[in-house]
Amino acid sequence: MTKLGKKHQKQLAKLVTTALICAGGGLFSPPSVASAEEVTVTGVGGSSGAYTVTSIPDGAMQQILSITPPGNPTNWFYAPTADVLNITGAISANNIRFYGGYNRNPGTCVSGKTVNINGTTIFVNGICGGVNESGNVEGNTVNVASGTITISSIEGGLVDKLTLDSASGSALGNHVNITGGTINPGGYGGIIYGGNGALYGDAENNTVTISGGEINASDIRGGSTAGSGKKANGNVVTIHGGTVNGPSTASVIFGGCASSILGANGNEASGNTVTIDGGTVNVKRIYGGSAGRITSVVDTEASGNTVTIEKDATLGSDTCILGGYAASGWGYQTPGTTNNNTVNILKAITVKQIVGGSNATAGTGNALNISAIGVTVGDCGVTGFQNMNFFLPDGAAGKTMLTVNEKDEYENGVATDLTGVTIGAAVQAGANFNKGDTVNLITNPSGLTTDGTTTLKQITDETVTIQTKPTAKTLTTDQSYKLEVSQKDANTIIATITDKEEEQNGDRAKSLVETRAATTTFVNAGADMLASQGFTQAANAVALKAAENAKNGAPGAQNAGGFTPFAAFGGSSMRAESGSYVDTKGFGLNVGFARELPNSQGKLLFGPVVEYGGGNYDSHLNDGTRGDGKAHYFGVGVMARQVNHDGFYYEGSLRGGRVTSDYKGDLDSIGRVNYDSSSNYFAAHLGVGKAFDLGKGNTLDGYFKYFYSHQTGDDTTIHIAGMADERGHFDAVDSHRIRIGARLTHKVNERNSFYGGLAYQYEFNGDARATFSGNGVPSPSLKGSSGLLELGWQVKPGEGPLKLDLGVTGWAGKQRGGNVQLGATWTF
Repeated sequence: MTKLGKKHQKQLAKLVTTALICAGGGLFSPPSVASAEEVTVTGVGGSSGAYTVTSIPDGAMQQILSITPPGNPTNWFYAPTADVLNITGAISANNIRFYGGYNRNPGTCVSGKTVNINGTTIFVNGICGGVNESGNVEGNTVNVASGTITISSIEGGLVDKLTLDSASGSALGNHVNITGGTINPGGYGGIIYGGNGALYGDAENNTVTISGGEINASDIRGGSTAGSGKKANGNVVTIHGGTVNGPSTASVIFGGCASSILGANGNEASGNTVTIDGGTVNVKRIYGGSAGRITSVVDTEASGNTVTIEKDATLGSDTCILGGYAASGWGYQTPGTTNNNTVNILKAITVKQIVGGSNATAGTGNALNISAIGVTVGDCGVTGFQNMNFFLPDGAAGKTMLTVNEKDEYENGVATDLTGVTIGAAVQAGANFNKGDTVNLITNPSGLTTDGTTTLKQITDETVTIQTKPTAKTLTTDQSYKLEVSQKDANTIIATITDKEEEQNGDRAKSLVETRAATTTFVNAGADMLASQGFTQAANAVALKAAENAKNGAPGAQNAGGFTPFAAFGGSSMRAESGSYVDTKGFGLNVGFARELPNSQGKLLFGPVVEYGGGNYDSHLNDGTRGDGKAHYFGVGVMARQVNHDGFYYEGSLRGGRVTSDYKGDLDSIGRVNYDSSSNYFAAHLGVGKAFDLGKGNTLDGYFKYFYSHQTGDDTTIHIAGMADERGHFDAVDSHRIRIGARLTHKVNERNSFYGGLAYQYEFNGDARATFSGNGVPSPSLKGSSGLLELGWQVKPGEGPLKLDLGVTGWAGKQRGGNVQLGATWTF
C-alpha cells in the first residue's frame, strides 16, 4: 500500500470534503480544519428543512440528531475529535445547534472543550461548549469575541436529554466569556448559562464573565439546575463592562439558580456570587442565589450568596437586588432557608429594591454593606436584612448614604421596618472627619419602624470585612474615631463623630523598607561570588592559558599572554533576619577577563569584571504583614590579587552600578500598597590570606576579608489603594562585614580537586531607614553574626580548554540558607 505524505493527505481531505458537501445538500460551507484539535466552521447555507444528512471528512463535524417537526426542523452537530471549535463568518440557520463536545456513553465526561464565536452575522438555535447525556460536563468554555449573534442559548456546559429517555451528570466548572459583539435573543428569549444541569444534575463552580459587547439576554446564570433536590453552588457572574439589556419584563441575572419547574424538594443555591464593577446593566432582578420555584416547594436553601455593586457599574432604576431567595409564595409553600447572604453597595446607585434573604423572619446573618453617598432605593424598599453596616466615606459629613422611598400598591409611602435589625457604622480607611460631624445613614420620608430589638452601634467587630478599626490616615498615622449611632427623628438614623484621635503606627510601614534589606542582600551576594568563585576562576583561567601556551612550545607562567575570559554563576535561597525577616531567591553572574603579571614578590592577577544579578523576595513582619517584589542589579568593576612566593596574598575589588526594585503588599487597615525604586550602589572588598602546602596534594588557605557596600538614597512615590499617594524617602544603606575562615583543597589528580571550608561573618551595620510623609518608621537591620560551610569540586573535563568549579554553601545565624555556584574558565 502506498503511504501518503501529510501534504497529500490534506489535499485528499479537501477533495473528499467538497464531494460530500455537494452530495449532502450544501449544509456547511467548507470548514477549515487546522488539525484534529481545532475545527473552524465558516458558514451554513441551505433552506429550512434541508438539513437532514451531513458528514464532514475525518469526523470534523458530526450530526447527533435531526428532528423535523412541521415548520421547525432541528439539527445538532458537534466536533468529536476537536478540542477547539471556531464558529465564524456568516451563518444563518435558526434550526442548527453547535456543540464543542458531546457524549451519550454512561460514565464518560465531556471536558476541556472550547468554542470560539467570532463571526460577522450568526443566526443559530444554540451553542454549547460541551453536552453530556450520561455523565458530567466539566471545564468547557464558550468565548464570544465579535459579530452580531442571534441565538436562543449560549452555555458553557449542559447536561441534557437529546437522544436518550433521561440524562444524568453534573455541570462543573464550565465558563462563558463575552468580550465583544452583539447578542440578540432567539426563540427562548436568549439565555446565557456558565453551566446548566437542566432537569438532571447539579451546577457548581461555573462562571459567566462579561467585559464588553452588547448583550440582550433575558436570563444570565453562572450555574443553573431545574431538577428536584439539585444544587447550584459556588457559581459566579462577573460584569466588568459592556451593556446588558434584559429584553423582557422578567429579565434576570443569577449567580446560581436551583429552581425546579415542578417539585423543588431540597434544592440549594448557596455560595454563589454576582459582581458588577463596570458596564451598564438593565435587568429586572439580580440574585446572588435562588432556590425553589412554582409548586410543591419544600426545604429549599439559598445561603451564603453575595451580590456586589462597585466601581464603574451602572444599574437601571427598576432593578431589584436579592442576596438569597428561597421560594415562599402561593401561600401553601414551605419557606426556605436564607442565611448569611450579603449585598455590598460600594457606589452610588438608584434601584427599586434591595433584599438580603427572601424570608426575613426565617433568615439569620443577612447583611447589607453600604460605603457610598447617595444610594437610593425606590418603591419596594429594603428588607430581609438582620445587619446593616454603613462605612462612612470621605466627604460624607452632612450627607445621606441610603434613602428609601418605599410605597404600597396605591403609591402611598410605607415606613421601612427595622425591627430586629442591627445598624452599625465605621469610618472608611483614608476618610477624614471632625468631632461633631454627622452623617445620615438611612432615611425614609415615610418613617422608620424601630423598637427595642433594633440595635444601633459603632462597628468594632473585625469580622466585618469591608473595614476594620482604627482607620488609616497615612502609611504611618492612624485615625481612631468614636461614633454614636442614634435615631435623629422618626425618619432618619444618623452617625455622629464623638471623638477623634491620631496615633503613630509606623510598624506596618516597616514592610516597605524591607525592600532595601533585600537589595542589600543581592548586592552583597554579588561581592561574595566575586571574592570566592570570581577570583578562583580568574586564577584558573590564567593557569589554564599558561598551560596551553606551554603545551604549544612557550613554557613559563609568564607566557599566559593577554587577558583570558572567565565566568561565575550562582543561585541562592537565603533568609536574612532583619528584626522581622526577608526571604530572597536569586542569582548572580560575574563575567570578566583576567591577566597575570609576574613581579619580584610573586605574581599579580587582575582584570575587569561585569556583574548582573537579582531575583525575588518576600518580606514578613511579626504581625503577619507580608510584602513581595523583585530586585535586579547591574554593575562593572575591577579586581586584583597579589600572590607572593611564600603563599601570602592580598586582594581587593571595586564595583559600582545600579540596583532597581519594586514592592507590593497588603497593609492592615490600608490595603494594597506598591512602589518602584532605583538607586546607585558602590562596593569594595579587601582581603589577606596565606596558603599552606600540607603535602600529598593538600592545601590549606586561611583568610580574613572585609566587605563594604553602599546604596544611595531614593525618593519615590508610594501608591496606596483608596488613598492619596505619599512621598517616601529611603536613606542610604551602608553594609560593613568581616569574614574569617579557612578552606582545605585536596588535589586528586591533574583534573580533579575537592575542597571544603568554614568561616565566620559579622555584619556591623546594614540598617535600612526611611520616612513616609516626613514620619519615620522602624528600621530593618542586617546586623549580626553568621557562619558558613562550603563544599566544592573543581574538574577539567577532557583535553579541551574548559575547567569547571561547582560549589555549594550553607549559611546559619543572622543569614540563613544556601547557594550553589558554578565557575567556568576557557581559553582560546
